[in-house]
Amino acid sequence: MSAVTDTRDILRGAAALLFGFGGRITARILVVLVAGRLFGAAEFGILGLTAAIAEITAAIGVLGLKRSLLDMLSYNVEQGLSEAQRVTEAIIVVLVVSIGLSTILMFLWPILIPGHEELLPFLFIAVPAIAFAEVALAAIKHKRIIKWDVWSRGFNEPWSFLAIALLLFWAGIIKGGLVIAYVGSVSILAATVATGLVKTYGLKNLLQSKPRLTNCLAIPKKSIPVGITDLGVMMFRRIDILILALFVPTSGLGIYYMVQQLATVPQRVNSLFEPMISPVIARLHNRFDASSIKANLIGICRWIFVIQIAMTIPMIIYGDYILSWFSPAFATGGLVLTIVLFAELIDGTFITTETPLVFANPRIPPSLILMALAIEFILIAVLSKIWGIEGAALGFFITMVALSAGRLLMLRSRLQINVINCSYLLPLTLAAIMSLILIATRVLIAPEQWWLTALIVLLTIACYALIIRKFGLTKSDRILLRAIKQKRRRAKNKKSI
Repeated sequence: MSAVTDTRDILRGAAALLFGFGGRITARILVVLVAGRLFGAAEFGILGLTAAIAEITAAIGVLGLKRSLLDMLSYNVEQGLSEAQRVTEAIIVVLVVSIGLSTILMFLWPILIPGHEELLPFLFIAVPAIAFAEVALAAIKHKRIIKWDVWSRGFNEPWSFLAIALLLFWAGIIKGGLVIAYVGSVSILAATVATGLVKTYGLKNLLQSKPRLTNCLAIPKKSIPVGITDLGVMMFRRIDILILALFVPTSGLGIYYMVQQLATVPQRVNSLFEPMISPVIARLHNRFDASSIKANLIGICRWIFVIQIAMTIPMIIYGDYILSWFSPAFATGGLVLTIVLFAELIDGTFITTETPLVFANPRIPPSLILMALAIEFILIAVLSKIWGIEGAALGFFITMVALSAGRLLMLRSRLQINVINCSYLLPLTLAAIMSLILIATRVLIAPEQWWLTALIVLLTIACYALIIRKFGLTKSDRILLRAIKQKRRRAKNKKSI
């Protein structure tokens, strides 16, 4: 495959996920509205704590196969080996490990969330469902098929959460209702992904793949270094919840978790590119194509920054207003939202640099992750004890800055790739202008005229996008986009003939 094909697949994947992204964000906004207004901050805090524990445990059960499986499958293709066999072996390993972990967790749940013993049967399902979905989606992405990721994560999971939560509220089940809705949504996620896996590889191929015990036992050895990295990346947005729970009441925990949910809106931008950039980098790594890896990485980091900063600035300036929509109790989290959004901007821009490091030297990312987790643990424990949720947010911000700096240094020293260049100056300048316009809008326009404020925000973002389109594309961007268009025209002409 050519560089044009790789870039086209990355952009195609991002465009497809953008469709699902819209559905997911719409559902997420409605979910937090329902959770905040109908169930309250305390129940929302219990949901955040439960989700953090379940997702950390599931990440342990995945064993790094979310990314390492892509490398294994790319190797199998190059060597002419069975892909279905490797997929089946990976799923067997993950289910065995995750079910074992979930069984152990049954003895810990009553201690971690006391007074909610009625939720234990539901909670047992959560960890295996999440772990299976992650690995099965990785297997599907290897085929460069993105629609199952769109439908499962963009629509079925978030909208089922909303539907179940509303049904439980209507039935009068408030205590633990959000946790039940969460478990129901991840179960539907797993069922959707299982359907996609069968459609992609064929049920007959999977059942007749003849998995080998020796291969199953070897999988953890190959994937655990990557697993430490993936676990650490995920824990950055979970461990703060766990530590904060020691120092603030569940209502404060609920405010912080609400901030995290809103911050995922711009933070999800990098996930639009991740499903396709991982298999592309894995294939280029197995072909020792360093120049193509560098070109793709530089472009992706810049694109993520350009998109994410346009979403971040308005959310920072109107943060307290946005939080108050979900309940007046959440409006006090405006400063926390600002700090977390800046942290997500830095991490989101450069998180993709970790992928080539994983394939080139699997020991580097886990080392960086473990050091950053130690920093986060200490900072959040100290700062949240002093300043509460604001302290936790500051600890998270410092951690993300340190981690991003470490990734960039390793990328430059080990792979001779520098993703930061002068192409960032224009979006930074435009972001500063956007900030001034929106600050003036906030000062001069009364809150009652929200429709005028919303119009100005939309127009400002539209102007930003138009200027970027006209002046912000690099020469390589224009060459690649022109080549992609020409390739599409040739494909259409062949079909017409």
